[in-house]
Amino acid sequence: MDITTYVNKGILFLNFNGVFDNDTFNRFNEEIDYLLYNQGVSFYSFNFSNVKTISEELVFKIQNKLVEIFLNCGQVVMCGLSRFYQEKIGKERMHLYYVNDEREAFNIINL
Repeated sequence: MDITTYVNKGILFLNFNGVFDNDTFNRFNEEIDYLLYNQGVSFYSFNFSNVKTISEELVFKIQNKLVEIFLNCGQVVMCGLSRFYQEKIGKERMHLYYVNDEREAFNIINL
């Protein structure tokens, strides 16, 4: 699994490629913890468009990480998730948005 990160207009973009498994989640978790708690990053875009599979047991861990972000006044745009995983992770709400293209993050998150 490859994780590419970059910041554009105050939004941290994380693009995932390959299989999203426990190892990938651990890397993802460490990256988010550092950025959220040490750097104060509040706006995220997670792009799953190039992910072949997501281990179902990780859905709960992703939900917990989202709650951490929301409790720190953060917002998350999730890109490229199938309807199945959108329903598993949770409904779109004030701080969580689902899009097809990561460029849509700029239309949703207002800094």
